[in-house]
Amino acid sequence: MAPSSVLMLLLCNYIVHAYWSPAAHEIIDMTYAVSEDSLVWPGRERDGFRYKRIYRGPVDFGAGWLEDNDICRPEHQSTHMDAPAHFARGKWHVQDIPPHRFFGTAIKVDISAKADINPNSNLEVEDLMNWERINGKIPDGAILFVFTGWGKYINNRTAFFGYNGTGNARDSDGNSRLNFPAVAESAAKWLAENRRISAVGIDSPSIGPSKTALAHLPLSKNNIYMAEVVANLDKLPPKGYSVAMLPVKIKDGSGGPLRIIAFKTVQISPDPADVIDLTYPLDNNTVTWPGSASFELLVRRRGYTRLGNNTVWLESNDFCSPEHIGTHLDAPAHFIKGSWRIHQIPAHTLIGPAIRVDISKKAANNPDAVLTVKDLRDWEYENGRIPDNAMVFLYSGWGKYVNNYEKYFGTTNRTHWKNDQGQALVHFPGFSGEAAEWLVNNRKIIGVGTDARSVDAGQTTSLPAHVAFLGAKLLALESVANLDKLPPTGYTAFVFHMVHVDGSGAPTRLVAVKNSAISLKYHNIVKKMYARKYSRKYSRRFGF
Repeated sequence: MAPSSVLMLLLCNYIVHAYWSPAAHEIIDMTYAVSEDSLVWPGRERDGFRYKRIYRGPVDFGAGWLEDNDICRPEHQSTHMDAPAHFARGKWHVQDIPPHRFFGTAIKVDISAKADINPNSNLEVEDLMNWERINGKIPDGAILFVFTGWGKYINNRTAFFGYNGTGNARDSDGNSRLNFPAVAESAAKWLAENRRISAVGIDSPSIGPSKTALAHLPLSKNNIYMAEVVANLDKLPPKGYSVAMLPVKIKDGSGGPLRIIAFKTVQISPDPADVIDLTYPLDNNTVTWPGSASFELLVRRRGYTRLGNNTVWLESNDFCSPEHIGTHLDAPAHFIKGSWRIHQIPAHTLIGPAIRVDISKKAANNPDAVLTVKDLRDWEYENGRIPDNAMVFLYSGWGKYVNNYEKYFGTTNRTHWKNDQGQALVHFPGFSGEAAEWLVNNRKIIGVGTDARSVDAGQTTSLPAHVAFLGAKLLALESVANLDKLPPTGYTAFVFHMVHVDGSGAPTRLVAVKNSAISLKYHNIVKKMYARKYSRKYSRRFGF
């Protein structure tokens, strides 16, 4: 074998472990941004997404501007997940779903032609068989999407739900008044019993069917979760993409807001041990910024209900929440007037190499410790240059205090973070202003995160880290979980926030996937080419 060929094989074997972040043209964002105009299930019109509190105006700290809001919404509105517990008692709630199942091979089955003729058409077993005859067997761990073409009606309530009335979507006998394409119960049962899929998604209002909703049952009972009101399925090919679907992590949630992004150039196939969940679950006890509102889960239904001739289990909740609570993302507009709000952040900037800089030893002796330029240079001396498009995580060890308000914030004051003289009352570690400026000016990162409550150290009121990072339109993640489990390098971060129009930030599902579980597709193509060209002897020698 020629030396150049040996080099190519070794290079291809390395690429699978290399840093990866997608370009804008390599992804499909399959998420609708929810707003006060978004459609909500018939009968729930007054319970849709809404702003409970809005603040947008000048302040005497940071860059002199603040946007900060509280929101309320149902779990099941716009692009959302149905957790198995939604229709199956004792099955997984949102926080129970193993994070590796949020990633998989994306496949699309197209039933739009028959849905155009009959709005009550469903995905049938025959459609699945036809797809497999053309494309091969549905792979294990796949996330199957059903394309009905219903996305074209997303702004037309009557057409989307097939119902022009108001009030309850079912009559007094429990019979549905709705008309839209969905999944037949027989097809759902066939998938649950014959294929090892992780999830089913659809662009119509529900997995359905519209008249019975019974397709949920065989999927839920087998802990297969569902995605509904999925965007841009017309852009997804039948196969050839990988997908990540990450829900907001609501404790005991029957579902929740869902961010879905499909990737063209990679195959993401993590095992359970390959994924670190860096997200705290949201519940009524989640600590929040001094003076801010609390998270509140509002149980709407939890019990048996009648659907036509069937009695089924049903769980459904609403929630109210500050935008900046738990593991969350600050949009640039949080402190920078006129900058990006949460729905304007480009989706391809939400994925990049995860690196961790550890300052926990000095933070243990000083709650006001900061990450310095020297800490960053020391990290690079040990690990190499911070890669382009990286997420830089500050590990202070503060996560161990997350359920103890006084230790997490370093104050007993629950209503104010500053005193009357403008001095900060809170104490926790953060990025120094100099380190923030150095990262912005000298490295091409996409964002930062910290296990403490703010990217700025508690004792600063000028908020230099926020001003630097958000001024450069970078991501700023706060209250990141499990950073003690994240190594300095070797993982890729997926920052999938709730998407609502004009938000200043949002609860975020943040996970890290081991780089070895992310394969670049051109690596696989070249590897196969060389494996065919040369003997099995050489293939074995070079690890193929």
